[in-house]
Amino acid sequence: MAESSAATRRYGCPACGGGLQYDIASGKMKCDRCDTLTSLADLPREEPGDMLEVNEFHCPQCGAAVYSTDTEVTSFCSFCGSDVVLTGKLGRTRRPAYIVPFQVTREKCEQAYRDHLKGYLLAPSALKKAETVSHFRPVYIPFWSYRVEAQGVARLEGKKSYTRGDYRYDETYDLTMDAVISQKGILYDASTAFEDETAALLQHTMQQAEPFHPAYLSGFYAQGADVPGETYHQEAAASAVRLFMDQVKEETGMDSVEMKGDIEENFGLPDARYQEQLVMMPVWLLAHRQGDRVVYTAINGRSGEVVCDVPVSNGKVAGVTLALAAGLFFLLHQFVTLKPELLMALCAVVSLIIQYQFSGAQKLLFNRRTRAYEPDFALGQRAFVGPAQALLRKGKEGISTRGTGESALEKLKGLGLILLAVLGYAGIQALSILGSAFGTAGGRRMIVLLALLGVLVTMGVHLARRAGKESRGPLWPRALSLLACLAGLVSVLSGQAEDLIYYGCAAAMLISAGIELVMINRAHNEYASRPTPFFGEKEAAA
Repeated sequence: MAESSAATRRYGCPACGGGLQYDIASGKMKCDRCDTLTSLADLPREEPGDMLEVNEFHCPQCGAAVYSTDTEVTSFCSFCGSDVVLTGKLGRTRRPAYIVPFQVTREKCEQAYRDHLKGYLLAPSALKKAETVSHFRPVYIPFWSYRVEAQGVARLEGKKSYTRGDYRYDETYDLTMDAVISQKGILYDASTAFEDETAALLQHTMQQAEPFHPAYLSGFYAQGADVPGETYHQEAAASAVRLFMDQVKEETGMDSVEMKGDIEENFGLPDARYQEQLVMMPVWLLAHRQGDRVVYTAINGRSGEVVCDVPVSNGKVAGVTLALAAGLFFLLHQFVTLKPELLMALCAVVSLIIQYQFSGAQKLLFNRRTRAYEPDFALGQRAFVGPAQALLRKGKEGISTRGTGESALEKLKGLGLILLAVLGYAGIQALSILGSAFGTAGGRRMIVLLALLGVLVTMGVHLARRAGKESRGPLWPRALSLLACLAGLVSVLSGQAEDLIYYGCAAAMLISAGIELVMINRAHNEYASRPTPFFGEKEAAA
């Protein structure tokens, strides 16, 4: 194979002989001595070849590897967040076909990061420090760009809705056509060290892609492609079908187009032709260490799109919680006096709400722990359960454009207005009855019984549904709240309970809710951070 030896030299300035580095602001090569700008077209031509000689830099802590055409080392790892000197050696990597140069300067990158964090008042202060922000590194991430070509008979179903006068028409069309699919620029991350979920959120495109030249790497770093090109053939085919269906929808003027039958059966995708090219995409990377966890930020180096993991500060959460609790206590103490049984019912409702929030947090955390949105390369198969399955599902079932669905009121037309009026009248009457009953002991007892019974049934169903799931999280706080709610209901039914029992049940439910709030906070911080990575090169380097 022909090779390029860009790693063994630097590009010299034609004016003074100093070193040239790619300048993001100008899009040209800039001399680090006299600031002279040189167009890449004026640089010596590179010999074409399949491989590129580079300087490989390895982190002694986590084994992360990046390469560059420069010989200068870096003292910070953008993957584990360690302040270490990366060790370098001469190596070779596959030569990319194209590259999208950086357009977001360091100043714009740091400003975009600060603007993003403005909405996170509970974020740790360390994330906003100048020292942390200065650790952003410009890294080119490898992507496979796919071209998919296939043909077959497409059997689609189109739907269109329109209004004439006082009538709304919903029409369905059977669309059968000889389809020719030819889609290019379908991108998938080609690095196992860079998460597919983050890569998708960055929304890279092939716009402004340039033929690769090693000079673009001067002053920058890049990752090598270690994911085989055929890994994403199935996903690329689904994307190509989805894009084809979008074209059909636009050309036919349909509101939505859905697939009838199976994608592979309709389009003969097993016989599809695939072409993949390696493309380097610009990303500003930041890794911030928090104990044994790492908080990542990635910014699209072309568009400025920010993908940021933002944990919360335990101290700030505790402070805000105590402040809200003190304010609520003052207001209730001054203006409202809750009876013990009503306080117990209120605590039960609060506990139920927090339980649902806790279950949602545990489910998200389970998906992150199992990397449910990533393919399992070790098994040699695709194990997508997130975006890829949604993509395949869209390819099979079609794409519904936003705003074309009918609301219940539109379907009911005039009857819907009458129904809303009846429901509104019934609601007003119910509130009136509850308001008058609230002042009597029997009314309060009925309200408490209904509230506790509703909460008890909902808690029981929720606990039963979550008991057999791996993403359920600890069940004992929910069980404690359920038992306290049951004890409170029995006490109210007996009619002979002491206020101390009501307060005890309320306290048990609040303790359960407090424990779950702490667990929600921990789950969020684990979800918004990653374990310190290990890429397999650490032992070899040691």
